[in-house]
Amino acid sequence: MAGHQYDVPAANLIPKSSYPFFLPRSEGNEFIFVLNPQAELRERRNVLVQDRKQVCARANGSGYVSRTICGEHPVQWQGRDWLRNGDDTFWTYSPATPPGTDAPYVSCHKMEIKGHTGLCSATLALGDLALTIGINDDELPTLQATYERAVSMLKSWEL
Repeated sequence: MAGHQYDVPAANLIPKSSYPFFLPRSEGNEFIFVLNPQAELRERRNVLVQDRKQVCARANGSGYVSRTICGEHPVQWQGRDWLRNGDDTFWTYSPATPPGTDAPYVSCHKMEIKGHTGLCSATLALGDLALTIGINDDELPTLQATYERAVSMLKSWEL
C-alpha cells in the first residue's frame, strides 16, 4: 500500500472478512490492526491504515480530512490543546490554532455504554498513509502517545 508492505502479526490483524459494517468496502490494500489485542474487547483500540492519496481522492475536497491531512499545509495537531465543538450527541475536537483555522481531527459520538463517555476516531497522516485511530473521548489527552505507538508498530512490521 502506497509503496509499503507490512507483515502484521495474526494477533494484531483484523481480517477483512471481520471488518465492521460501517467501513467502506475494501477497494485496496488498507488494513485494520489492533494496538492492544490482549485487552478486553471493549478496551481494544483499532487502527485503520489506508493510502493517503486514496483517502483524499474519496474526500474530494469535502469533509474533515480535506481540511486536515489532505491540504497543502496540514494543521499541526501534535503538542496542542484541543477545542471541542458540537453538542452532547456528536462533537469534534480541533487543535488550538490561530482563529479561522478549523481543523477537526477528531470526531466523536455519544455512547450509551456505562463507563464510555463517547467513541471517537482521529484520522492522522503518516507520510503517504492515513491512520484512523479509534479512541474513547476521555483518551484524547493520550492521542499523541497512541499515534506514536501505532507508528512504532507499523515501522516494526514493515518489510
